[in-house]
Amino acid sequence: MMLIILLISFVISNMVAKRIVESKVTDSAAKLLNQVEENMESFYADMERISDSMLYSPTVQAYLNSEDYLSRILMSDEIVSVFSNTTALKANIRGIQLYNPEGKMISDSGIGIGETVQLPPPKIEYSGLLTDSNTGGIMPNYSISIPIYNLESTPVKEYMGYSVFFMDVRNFHNILKGAKMTPNSRLFLLDQNKEIMASEGNTPSIDTFQFEELENDNRYIMQTSTLSRTGWELISVIPKNELLQELNIVQRLNITTYAVMFCLLGLFLIIFFTRILRPIKALMDFMKSYPKTGGESRFPLVYHNEIGVLAANLNKMLDEIDSLSKQKYEIEITKNQMEISAFRNQINPHFLYNTLECISAMAIFYKAQDIGDISASLSNMFRYSVKGGDFSTIQDEISHIQEYAKIIGYRFMGKIQVVVDADERLLKLKTIKMLLQPMVENAVFHGLEMKIDSGVVRVEVKMTEQKQVQYIVQDNGYGMEETQLKGLVARLRQFESQGWIARETAKGIGLPNIYRRIKLLYGDKAEMSIYSKLGTGTTVIMTFPLQDHAEPLEAE
Repeated sequence: MMLIILLISFVISNMVAKRIVESKVTDSAAKLLNQVEENMESFYADMERISDSMLYSPTVQAYLNSEDYLSRILMSDEIVSVFSNTTALKANIRGIQLYNPEGKMISDSGIGIGETVQLPPPKIEYSGLLTDSNTGGIMPNYSISIPIYNLESTPVKEYMGYSVFFMDVRNFHNILKGAKMTPNSRLFLLDQNKEIMASEGNTPSIDTFQFEELENDNRYIMQTSTLSRTGWELISVIPKNELLQELNIVQRLNITTYAVMFCLLGLFLIIFFTRILRPIKALMDFMKSYPKTGGESRFPLVYHNEIGVLAANLNKMLDEIDSLSKQKYEIEITKNQMEISAFRNQINPHFLYNTLECISAMAIFYKAQDIGDISASLSNMFRYSVKGGDFSTIQDEISHIQEYAKIIGYRFMGKIQVVVDADERLLKLKTIKMLLQPMVENAVFHGLEMKIDSGVVRVEVKMTEQKQVQYIVQDNGYGMEETQLKGLVARLRQFESQGWIARETAKGIGLPNIYRRIKLLYGDKAEMSIYSKLGTGTTVIMTFPLQDHAEPLEAE
């Protein structure tokens, strides 16, 4: 389609360019013919002024008015002098003759056509090429016949005779020479009898019949202009091949360009087929067959182009799908184990609630306020941990660790304190349940319990600059050695290994459990960092996306 469009465009543009060139040349040739015609008119006007100056001079008027033969003989020298002066004004004047009204020559100078002629009507007339009366051949001359009147006669001018100027046609060559447009263009001046009076250019023997052939020949641009004063014709013949010579160069260049484009397009089609179409078909066949084969099959990366990038991304997507499937499977297992654990902890929960409430009431009855408070806190913690749902508000999480802090306060006699600082904008946000309390419990029993002096656990809940939730649990307890810290971090990174669940189940819900939960639910968007120094304390920082989990979160 592209080649056809290019070919049509080339042909149309070439035709339009040829027509434009021909039109421009035709207009230019017409202007040149008009210029030649103006030059001819200027020449005619000069001849008429010269003839008027000579014919209406006192000498010529006196000569024509004299009917005495002797007087004319005596004036002959003056007439010859006037003729000589007139001939000197125009180099192409070859002869001058004076005729009386009866057509008899009464004076002459230079060449002529005879002593007695049949004069034309009294008006200025231009003849065609003259014929030699002796040989019958065509002479390179033409004549201008001008009537002479007596200017002194009134009211009607008296007709006194004719003056005939014999002119050389060679003066027209200079006029025609300036009107050539191309080296091989030709210009012709034809008389009333279609005889060639003058021509310019390569004009071998051409007759009138050939002009008709040239006019119908598509190889030439032919224009004709008739001179109104003389009836002669100006003919311009311009070969089209010269006009379109430069256009032909452009045409050959276009053909070469078209051939090059054809080759490039063919090469492009070959490359397109081998490097794009064929790989795309192979990729589509693989995608169609994958649901049947599935498993570990992947598309072979044999193309190092965009298709290769697409195939690599497809393989990566399949790997991620497999990984997500495994994660979803592990989430389901974890969820089931959590439910089993919850069922295990929910054995007759009303009995446990009622028992704790009973202990609290008895403590108040016996005025043991501390026992009542610790029983109430334990009841609240138990109720929070076993009630349904995997998500709770951050406010509930904080309330849960505050209840835990009361129990710790009674247990260690105020030696250990839990301080909470939370961003109020985050309190209504729902997040994963049971994250903060295990972290605080680790800080108490692994960091502060072994410490002789009093200790503080600082809990901070804030929003990061990246719009994420961040839990910071910091204690000023015993701390850890570097090897112990590295071992703990290594345990966090091994949660995807086989057998992790079985190994960690017996170890409770410590930091690895929390780390696994946020990783399974938030992926790479969740992070946990642990910093500790022996004798200084431990800091645990956990960051996860800011999401309001109205429904249980499914694996992505």
